[in-house]
Amino acid sequence: MRMHSTVPGHTAQCPHHAAHRPAAHAAHATAPTAQTGLPDSKRLSGPAHWLGPARLSGIALLALAVAMLLAAPVAQASSHETLDVRSAMLLDMSTGRIIYEQNADEPIPPASLTKVLSMYVALDQVRAGKASLKDTVKVSRRAFSTGGSRMFLKQGETLTLDDLLEGMAVSSGNDASVATAEHIGGNVDNFVQMMNAKARALGMKNSVFRNPHGLPAAGQHTTARDMLALSRAYLAQYPEALRYHSTRYIKHNKVITTNKNPLLGNCEGADGLKTGWVFASGYNLISTVKRGKTRLLAVVLGAETTQARAQEVNRLVEAGFRSVAGGGKSVSTLLADMRPADYALNLHKTNSEAYAELRKTSKATKARKTSVAAAKASEDAKAAPAQKKSKKKKAAATAEKATSAKTAQKTAPKAAKAAASAAPKATKAKATAQAKQSERKAVAKADDQEPAPKASRKKSSSTKSTADKTPAPGKKAAPREVADKQG
Repeated sequence: MRMHSTVPGHTAQCPHHAAHRPAAHAAHATAPTAQTGLPDSKRLSGPAHWLGPARLSGIALLALAVAMLLAAPVAQASSHETLDVRSAMLLDMSTGRIIYEQNADEPIPPASLTKVLSMYVALDQVRAGKASLKDTVKVSRRAFSTGGSRMFLKQGETLTLDDLLEGMAVSSGNDASVATAEHIGGNVDNFVQMMNAKARALGMKNSVFRNPHGLPAAGQHTTARDMLALSRAYLAQYPEALRYHSTRYIKHNKVITTNKNPLLGNCEGADGLKTGWVFASGYNLISTVKRGKTRLLAVVLGAETTQARAQEVNRLVEAGFRSVAGGGKSVSTLLADMRPADYALNLHKTNSEAYAELRKTSKATKARKTSVAAAKASEDAKAAPAQKKSKKKKAAATAEKATSAKTAQKTAPKAAKAAASAAPKATKAKATAQAKQSERKAVAKADDQEPAPKASRKKSSSTKSTADKTPAPGKKAAPREVADKQG
């Protein structure tokens, strides 16, 4: 077995971690100094008292040296075959096989890993049609005033549920978690009940949640095994949710927050999932990495520092891929064989790359705006002559209309006078025309009457008939006349 020096960021001598080593190893480490502090006469019994003090001291020192030589390799091997965290698990999601676990059932506060469950519950409601990612949510005073990591929401502002979920994943926003809980559950207490019901449905037997964000609360705890079960189901049901967890940064209310997952941009194939920290738990991380057809899901809880968390989860993932690739070696064996160069990470890389991407995006946006402005100016320049010509035509038309109006104003009095003078003539002409028309009607009427008898018509050719004469007053018309009239 190859031995290595302590990895930077590891705290193998910390009493906190010594408590989790195998008991046999602990006994080896402590046996040589178990009687320190006792008088020489009391340290050994039986025949040992026959030896002189010098010889006794020499034997004691020799025994101590031998014990240390025997114990050191065992302790060091144990340290490198395990991770420098409180608990951990690794799952090959492609096969469903757990390929590594370490203190997987130790209860630990979940911290912001809680948000994975909160997002799961919210997405369940969206799938059920009881909510929509396009829902607008108004930020309450309670959400705005929630402390810890924040998305920097403002009280009274509105944003979509989709925006809030992104803020929970990237900014680890406690304010976004409360706003989501109030929108989905009606209030925070109802939402927490939904969370615990979901945890029970997923078989998370050793987990209790008191809030939607993971801030410290009495009785709130989980285990690496339960977090693995949660994350496995979450990714199986909502693989599209990785778009939230792989986002490197967001900008809201002019504040930029970056994703704290140290594997993003540092580990090939890393695309999620969630970080967390509270004092009582230490640094936690759920991470998923896909290479080819293999996706690994890792959970580490209780790292001492951010550097230790990053290196240990990366060490676990790299050992996992080597084990899956073949060779018959277990993940534990491969953990011991790995060198620091195989899993060391630059924690500044994730954030620096996020800011580099932000600057690149800002430059692209600025260039696009400049390009649009230049294109618009060019179009305006091309359109300027046509617009100028159009304006000239419009001005000419306006001037022409004004001239016509002036002419009309000048000619109006003359036209009115002419119309006034022509009015009597028109009236007189009209009267004459009417008279002539009446006369024509009268003539036409006379032409329409019955003609006179033939005898009367013959007689009238030379002399006037008596029938044509009107009888004198007092005289009667001749019977013939009457007959002729009626005949």
